[in-house]
Amino acid sequence: MALEIDRECWKRWRPVIMRLAATHGFPAANLSQLTNLLRLFNGEGSTFRITGDRWRFIIDATRQDKYIVKIIAITVIARHNEDERRNGVVIARACNLHPSSEREKLPGAPHLKWYPVTSGGEVYQHCCAKECTGPDRSTPTSRGTWETSRLRIVQKAYEQELLVLRELHREAAANASPAFQGQEQSTELSGADNEPQHAMRKHKSYAKIDSYDREKLLHLAERLIDETGSLRHELRVVNAETETLRARNIQLDKENAMKSATIGSMRADLKRRCVQMEKMTKEDTMKEATIENQRHRLKSLREKNKKLGTEVNERTELATLNEQLEAGRATLIERQEDLTGERDALIERKQSLADSNADLEAKMAKMERKKARMDSKFSRLNAKLQSQSEHIETLTTANDEVRETVEEMNESTAKLESEKAEAIKVSEGLEKQLTELYTKLHQSHTKVEQLQRDIELEVVHKGRTQAALNKAQQDLQHRSTAQFNRIQQLERDVSDKHAFTQSLQSEILCLQQRSQGAQHSPRHGYGAHREPLVSARELQYQREISRQANQKASDMESKLEAMKLAMEAMKSEVQTEKAELNTQKAETDAKKAEVEALAKKCAERMNAANAKESYTMSLEKQLEEMRGNMEGILGRVSVYQGKKRRRTEGPDFQL
Repeated sequence: MALEIDRECWKRWRPVIMRLAATHGFPAANLSQLTNLLRLFNGEGSTFRITGDRWRFIIDATRQDKYIVKIIAITVIARHNEDERRNGVVIARACNLHPSSEREKLPGAPHLKWYPVTSGGEVYQHCCAKECTGPDRSTPTSRGTWETSRLRIVQKAYEQELLVLRELHREAAANASPAFQGQEQSTELSGADNEPQHAMRKHKSYAKIDSYDREKLLHLAERLIDETGSLRHELRVVNAETETLRARNIQLDKENAMKSATIGSMRADLKRRCVQMEKMTKEDTMKEATIENQRHRLKSLREKNKKLGTEVNERTELATLNEQLEAGRATLIERQEDLTGERDALIERKQSLADSNADLEAKMAKMERKKARMDSKFSRLNAKLQSQSEHIETLTTANDEVRETVEEMNESTAKLESEKAEAIKVSEGLEKQLTELYTKLHQSHTKVEQLQRDIELEVVHKGRTQAALNKAQQDLQHRSTAQFNRIQQLERDVSDKHAFTQSLQSEILCLQQRSQGAQHSPRHGYGAHREPLVSARELQYQREISRQANQKASDMESKLEAMKLAMEAMKSEVQTEKAELNTQKAETDAKKAEVEALAKKCAERMNAANAKESYTMSLEKQLEEMRGNMEGILGRVSVYQGKKRRRTEGPDFQL
């Protein structure tokens, strides 16, 4: 699309665009580059949005078809990678009420001014406030955005332009002809008389505007803005032509005054010459040649007078044409006032629509960002779902392994109980398997608890038997030491008695020998009478004592042998009991270890089942949430596409 930019507009904005190209990366630095840049845009709008690497630019212009009449404002917004707060500046027309100081060295001064915008578009620094404070000292509560701040500054610039045009119009009206001023006063009086009708017509136009759809209003506002720009241009052209005609009329008035003065002087000269001619005719009739010459001169003067008459007629025609132009200008001014009123109403409506449109654009941008996030999240969830499906397959294989381990555990429990030999049939379906697994795990928990109670009882019985065994061992040790002491005492007694019996036997033998010697040798009678004689009774008594001692010693020896055999038997019994206790302890330890392993395995399977169930529930919840979000987004997108389709395919758009 071929676009052309006004030279005066380029002269005013040239230093600003060169500064933006040098410091902010604006993609154009001269007139040809800017023209080529604007030619890349399609449509008949007057706002151009340009996105750079670090900054975003918005150009608001006044446009007439393919001709950029004036650039109203250039907005510079920092992107997030340049400034997290997204500050920027709006460059627009300097305020007429508060002119910029001469010390400002920014490009475009003093005609243009740089208005800083901070806090992400919420705060902007302008010398004139856009909204008024109400009687209750209430301030506007709408949250400012970049779009609203930009539109407020641009609207202030439009207001300044409109005020300047009104001042120029008043000056032009003041410098106009008296007929035009009277016509303008008559139009003003007629407008004052028809003020109720005008208000009624304005009210009807507002009601008609309110009945339109928002999209139709936007199109109508754009068309009216374009028509207003074209009418302004036509009004400028008409004003220029009127000024030229007024200058020409002034020049013609001057020429007519000069010509009338010359005609008056010529008439006076003619009168004087007629008097002279009469005098000359009276005085001299011979001056007919001169009279003929005068007649020829009068003829030429009459021809000149006819020419002057034609010029006067042309002047009257120009006056009538000027009156027609003034009437057309008055109608145009009237139409401009009507359009100005409608434009003010449309500007207010456009402001509200722009605010709502900005909110909608922000919401749509947010929804688009949310949609992008949801798309990325949906892709991540799809990848995660694939991994989860693989994980579910691994979990199914793990579930098969769990089923196998459960069967093994059932077999082990059947072996432990030594009565159960049932085969558990695995039914189809994960829920039934989980319920059966829960019941089996509960039974295994109960069996484990029963086995733990049996082990505790066995441990208690083992402790009791160990205590009884220790007590028996201690008693046996005490008894064996006592028996050993008794045996030693008996052995000492037996040895003493044996020695005593041997001494008695030796004495008996000696006595026998002596008795026998006394019988065979009476020589020794004197000696025998000296030794005491041992009676038979004492001998018998001694023999009895020795026999009893031998018998007691033999009894004691037999008892000692019996006690030794009993001690050996008790030692062997204690060893067998120790071996049995060790085997029982080993069996109980093995059972305890097996039960602990089974309990650990059951707990792991329970934890895995619970984790799997919770994980599947969380996945289902996430899928439901994601499905709901996607349905909402698709619904919003369908609504937006329907609105866009109705906006771009409706009868008003075709019209």
